[in-house]
Amino acid sequence: MYLLYAPEDKFHKIPPKTPLISEEVLFTNNIAYCPKFFWKKFHVMQGCRDITPGWMVRMRHRRELNNILVIATGGIGDSMWCMPFAKALREKYPRAVILIVCTERVMPAWQGAPYANMCVKDEFWNLQNLIRSADEVYDFGGVATGKEKRLDPVEMIFKVGELPLPKDKKDCRPMLVVTIDEGKRAEALLKREGADTKTDKIISIGLESSTSNRNWVFEYVKELTKKLIADGFKVVWLGESTDYETRFLDSETNDIGAINLVHRTTLRESIAIIALSDVFVGPASGLMIIATSLEIPTVGLFGAFNPKVRDKFYTKFIPLWHKIDCAPCNEHWTECHLGHPAPCMKVISPGEVYEAIIKLKQKWPRLTIAKLPIE
Repeated sequence: MYLLYAPEDKFHKIPPKTPLISEEVLFTNNIAYCPKFFWKKFHVMQGCRDITPGWMVRMRHRRELNNILVIATGGIGDSMWCMPFAKALREKYPRAVILIVCTERVMPAWQGAPYANMCVKDEFWNLQNLIRSADEVYDFGGVATGKEKRLDPVEMIFKVGELPLPKDKKDCRPMLVVTIDEGKRAEALLKREGADTKTDKIISIGLESSTSNRNWVFEYVKELTKKLIADGFKVVWLGESTDYETRFLDSETNDIGAINLVHRTTLRESIAIIALSDVFVGPASGLMIIATSLEIPTVGLFGAFNPKVRDKFYTKFIPLWHKIDCAPCNEHWTECHLGHPAPCMKVISPGEVYEAIIKLKQKWPRLTIAKLPIE
C-alpha cells in the first residue's frame, strides 16, 4: 500500500495504465498505487518517489497479512540480520505463512527457526510466482551497504520495514536453533580431533569473511594460536575457503597444533562447534554473528566498519578496532585498494586479541554443564 510518483523530468509524461517495471504497478498521470514493499523499493531505486499519504500509512499498519515473503539474500550475515524482523512479523501476524527466500548456502542458518514456515532457495523461476502470490514482500538486500551508516543493519531493516525496533537487545539478535543431536555430533567430532568439551577450554577462530579486506592477518592467527595452545587451550580453526585449506596443509601449519576444520564442516556443524566453545574470535562475518547470536563470548575484529554500528545488540562481546586514516571505509564487497592484508586489519595485534580472550574468559566463564548438549 504505497503511492508512487514518477517525476516528469526523468520519465516524461506516462500514458494511462502504463507499467514502468512491474505489471502490478500501473502509472496514470505519473502516479501509481503500489501494493507491495518489494515493488516500491525497486521503483524508488529507479528514481520514483514515495508520496504515500499519512492515512494510507496508517491503514498499512492495520492490515491483515496471510502470506508474507521475506527475501533474505546475500551473505550469511546479511541473511541473519533479517531474522529479528521475521520474528517480529510472526508476533504481529501469528497466523500468517512466512516464507524466507535465501541462497542455498545460507538456508542451513534458518533451519529450525520457529518464526518461519519454510525456507525457499533463491531462484528466478520460483521467485516471481512467490512475489505475486504473497500479500506483502519484504526485500532487504543492500541494507548493510546503504547510505545510512549510523544505524546497525538490524535497526535499518526495522526502519525500512516499518516495524518498531524491539526494546530487548536479545530480540534484536538472530535466533538460532541447535538440536541436541547436532551438539552431540559436534562434541564427537571435536573429541576425535583431540578436544574434549568436558575438560578442555576451546577457542574457536573464524579465519575469513566474505571479502579478504575484512580478514585478519594469517601470520597473526598462527601467532595467537601458538600462544593459546601453550597456555593449555584447544584452538579450532573454522572457515570454508579451499584457498585457506591449501595453505593450512604445509608442514609449518601442521606443527602449530590447531584443530583445522577449514572446509571440513558444514554450516550447521560450524554453528554447533561454536556453541560448544568457550570463546569465539573472528572478523566481522557470518560466523561472528552466529557466535554473538548464541551468546558465546566473542572477540570481534573490525577494520572496514566501525563496530559501533555493528555491535549495538551484542552481549559478552569485545570489539577490536583502530581508527586509522582510511578506516572506516565501509567497503562491504570490494577488496582493499591498499593491498592484502588490509592496513586496518594489520594494526590489530595478536597480543591485544589474546588479552581480550582472557578478559572474556574471566568475566563470562562457561560452565561445562552450560555448553554441553543435553544428555
